[in-house]
Amino acid sequence: FFTTFGLLFLFYPMGLAKNYNETGSVHLKNEGGSFQLYRNGQPFYMKGAAGISHLKDLAIAGGNTIRVYDTVHLESVLDEAEKLGLAVIVDIPLPKYNEQFSSYTDQERNEERKDKVRHLVQKYRKHPALLFWNLGNELYYPLRVFPNDFINAFNELIDMIHAEDPDHLVGTAVLGRGRISKLSMMLHSPKLDLVGYNIFGKIREIRSSVFFNAVLSGSFPYYISEWGIDGAWETPTTKWGASIEPTSTKKNEQLRDRYMNHVSNAGDNCLGSLVFYWGQKHECTYTWFNMYAEEGKKTEMVATMNDLWKGRNEKQPDIGLEYMLVDGLGAPGSIVLSPGSLIKAELKLNNKHKDSLRVRWELYPDHCNLNGIRKEIKEPKKISKVIVSNKGLTAVFETPKAEGPYRIYAYLEDQDGYVASCNTPFYVLSVSDE
Repeated sequence: FFTTFGLLFLFYPMGLAKNYNETGSVHLKNEGGSFQLYRNGQPFYMKGAAGISHLKDLAIAGGNTIRVYDTVHLESVLDEAEKLGLAVIVDIPLPKYNEQFSSYTDQERNEERKDKVRHLVQKYRKHPALLFWNLGNELYYPLRVFPNDFINAFNELIDMIHAEDPDHLVGTAVLGRGRISKLSMMLHSPKLDLVGYNIFGKIREIRSSVFFNAVLSGSFPYYISEWGIDGAWETPTTKWGASIEPTSTKKNEQLRDRYMNHVSNAGDNCLGSLVFYWGQKHECTYTWFNMYAEEGKKTEMVATMNDLWKGRNEKQPDIGLEYMLVDGLGAPGSIVLSPGSLIKAELKLNNKHKDSLRVRWELYPDHCNLNGIRKEIKEPKKISKVIVSNKGLTAVFETPKAEGPYRIYAYLEDQDGYVASCNTPFYVLSVSDE
């Protein structure tokens, strides 16, 4: 590590000056040592989200940017965004680099990949909603003295996109930590225009991380490409390794605190931020990052982002969901149950609006970060006919017959249509299994 790190300084001078093309419809300008993003001749600061749906809500809430990962439906997203006055960051998917097995050593595959990216860029480069291209998400960028096959292929893609579309920038998104890896990227890929940081629980370290890179390689424009609540890899777990998800009320508090204390003052070279995730997707659980419920209904976090983006202090939904108990225990108690048992689950709230809430319960097999392994299941199958009774904030359910990890969910909807949620992992263990 130290030999490689030292050689980087030997071959690359500190504080490399970088010249930016200031003629494009979207461009960067170095103004007295700090960077400003311009769009159509006007300064532009990104206030937005990562997702693909509910664009009208995003515009109404005061957002101006959406980052999309799906190029299949890109045209319809761009067209809708244009009508709503939103700018679109388009992710270009790339396979992650792996030192043991890398597809980037195959030049024929590199050329095929380049042709696909060229076609995408040529098709959408003139669209008025396009903000810039984001080349790869959370790529592992190796610490190298000299470029390898991956770095060469990555740089060829940057050059090709710039040649095909001089009106828009080319960036990439990296994990929020791994400072040396980001330094290697800045030194080996100097034509990259900006870097996005995907950063969640470590958001408090964003300024120090950026400062470290700036000291070693010169100031560099960046944006916060994903931020939000703690990820499943950052929370406490049960004894069998299931991640414990905070209630939506706790997430909402965390979201507000992080925006006020870290995102809104991330530094002079920060070009904006994108909250994750504007929509609904299964990532570890059905609810972890989602700002919308499955039916498209808003969570309290949507109202909070409206408040933060507009700089207001409006009346917020107040469902006040504190925690869930299963068989009298909270999730940190590592709940183990027998198969085929009738178990009571109950919700605890911190306000007086209990009678006006509609509550729904669901049970699923659990795949969330078990023993540190993030096994993503696109659509886990709900276990039907296990909720025996459901009255108010209490439900009785029958535990599954099959041994293994499960998770029970509760969804609460208030009279204004806002949804709160929580879930509790538990393990079904057969009495015959020592």
